[in-house]
Amino acid sequence: MNESGNPQDNSDQGHENQRRGFLVKFAAAAFGGLAGAIPAFFAGGFFLTPLINKRGKDKESDGFLFVGSLSNLSPGGMPQAFKITGTKKDAWTTFAEAALGSVYVHMGPGGELTAFNATCTHLGCKVDYKPETDVYLCPCHDSSFSLDGERNNEIPPRPMDSLEVEVREEDEIWVKFENYRAGTSKKIPV
Repeated sequence: MNESGNPQDNSDQGHENQRRGFLVKFAAAAFGGLAGAIPAFFAGGFFLTPLINKRGKDKESDGFLFVGSLSNLSPGGMPQAFKITGTKKDAWTTFAEAALGSVYVHMGPGGELTAFNATCTHLGCKVDYKPETDVYLCPCHDSSFSLDGERNNEIPPRPMDSLEVEVREEDEIWVKFENYRAGTSKKIPV
């Protein structure tokens, strides 16, 4: 009954029920949305983290990889090709002992070491060392490089990509291996 003693209108009670029903539905939708948003947030973080982190970089490593022994080289001798294997990572997958590329290591007459990525800077083909002409030659488009990695013609956009090399444990050759983008005059890591 209302204040005047008359029975309450059914329309007022209907509005009250509608309001109450709306609030219940709104609260259910809000809690349901929150319950779905929390796992979605963490799942998104899980899937996006590898894309945000730099690919293929081991934070504990100095970047150098073992390639071979000094006994494979002689002062002033021919460059030697070494295959590079190591851990390869893409966004979500890690491949142990995967082929990463190859390098040429040369020991100069004074015993100094130089290392070059064996990928041509023109289109990314693998270069071969030709002892009869003492040059690195790309079989794809006759790009040619001298023993010091400099271009012999204008086909490649830059010299061969030099790499840091050092000797460890008196006889081990270690190279800081990196692949670079082909077809550009700038040395851009990939």
